[in-house]
Amino acid sequence: MIISTRNLKLIYNIETLIHAIPEVVKKVPDVKFIIVGSGFQGEALQSLAKYLKVDKNTIFTGRVSESDIPQYYASADIYVSTSLSDAGIAASTAEAMACGLPVIVTEDPDNRDWINDGVNGFVIPVKNPDILADRIIELVKNENLRKEFGRLNREIIVERNNYNTEMGKMEKEYIRLVSKEAHP
Repeated sequence: MIISTRNLKLIYNIETLIHAIPEVVKKVPDVKFIIVGSGFQGEALQSLAKYLKVDKNTIFTGRVSESDIPQYYASADIYVSTSLSDAGIAASTAEAMACGLPVIVTEDPDNRDWINDGVNGFVIPVKNPDILADRIIELVKNENLRKEFGRLNREIIVERNNYNTEMGKMEKEYIRLVSKEAHP
């Protein structure tokens, strides 16, 4: 199971993911793609999947509640983000990493801060369905690599993006600012 949890908007470039699916299905016919999200491109993307004859391998869930998202990640083997750009680590990428999933993300300086290509995931060029398909196939066919990427991703998130640690930093900063205001 391959999952994307980006909304169906141009910036998230789900079209590239759908264009990669036929090549993946040729090598792994029983693969499933779960596309979680909503947006104005929904109908067009579903039509594209049908046109490419991969609609039987593609599940469009529409909008999913935040409380249900962890179940989707738990059912997946690989997370993909084909976004044209990101500002910082995307929440969905961080969530997938926290759930111990291997990730494939597009080339972006912010993604490079979190994903070391070939070490804890893959970083691919934007709008390149062929390379995306190759990386998905590589992960589908190599369970050990999937597990290692997922393990490392979980460690990275716990170390660098832990909620309690980050909120502790914010609390210290607020205290520092309030103290500065009280004692100019």
